[in-house]
Amino acid sequence: MVAVQKKPAAAKEGGGGSHGIPEGELLGTLALVGLIYFTAAGGAYGSESVISSVGPLPVIISHAIFPFCWSLPIGLATTELATAYPSDGGIAVWAALAFNEFWGFMGGYFSLVEGCINLAVFPTVTLDYLMVLFNAELDPYTAYLGKAAISIFVVFLNMQGVSFVGRSAYILSILINIPLLFMCIGAIMTVKDYSPWLESRQNDYDTNWTFFMGILVFNLSGYDNVGSVAGQVKQPGITMPKAMIVAIVVGSVSFLVPLMYGAVIDSDYDHWQAGYFAIAGRKVGGDWLFYMLVIAAAMSRLTHFMAELCTNSFFLQGMAGERMGAPI
Repeated sequence: MVAVQKKPAAAKEGGGGSHGIPEGELLGTLALVGLIYFTAAGGAYGSESVISSVGPLPVIISHAIFPFCWSLPIGLATTELATAYPSDGGIAVWAALAFNEFWGFMGGYFSLVEGCINLAVFPTVTLDYLMVLFNAELDPYTAYLGKAAISIFVVFLNMQGVSFVGRSAYILSILINIPLLFMCIGAIMTVKDYSPWLESRQNDYDTNWTFFMGILVFNLSGYDNVGSVAGQVKQPGITMPKAMIVAIVVGSVSFLVPLMYGAVIDSDYDHWQAGYFAIAGRKVGGDWLFYMLVIAAAMSRLTHFMAELCTNSFFLQGMAGERMGAPI
């Protein structure tokens, strides 16, 4: 039987549980917002292909409605569990409490498998954006070394502690969206025709609803990942609900608005593939905005990598603390 240990009196201000994390290392509201944002949304970069798959109208409608029937329920369920059982491990601990240790282990195991597969994407995508920035190509061996260097750098960042990761993620969640904001302002100032907002590819041969739904669900999922760091949250009963609601609202808007205004910058939907925000930005802002968007895209993927690695690490720590894994 798994028992979530009560935190000692000295740790009243936080949810550190039995791990002895000092007050200064716990996550406040803003740091938690940053961590949730990047483990779930992480910015609109890479989502451009949804426009080419179904057209602007379904993209706008779905990104305006889907957060309320998908992201919000996941976020609220995670918040309730994380405040009731503020212990590291997230779904592994919750499943063990609800059922038994076997299902707790299975929940943690499958979460880690999904996390490892997901994490493998980020070094490649980050390096691709950097190669666009420098207009360069790498041979396979050099590319492998570049991805390894990115991975080592992200591990080093995580070694600075969960508080550092959360605060860095919060700051970068603002910085990466500034170029997208400039792009939207440029669209407002230069575009006169907003009729593409009412168009779709419903009867088009190139329509791909399966791909669109997969990207939509992926973009607006992940809010349960923060449960793995519930033991690191200051006053979880207050902090977690506020941070979750803010992160869901900001995450949803940060997808909807850039995709809306991007679609009117270039109404040739076949152009909209991953990385096209930078090209659309160049159309309304010039080369300076192109490079800002490429840098922001690279930083978005790098920070997403950092945040995901952080939450996956705490899955392991929580499982080890509840004897569902090797001691850490």
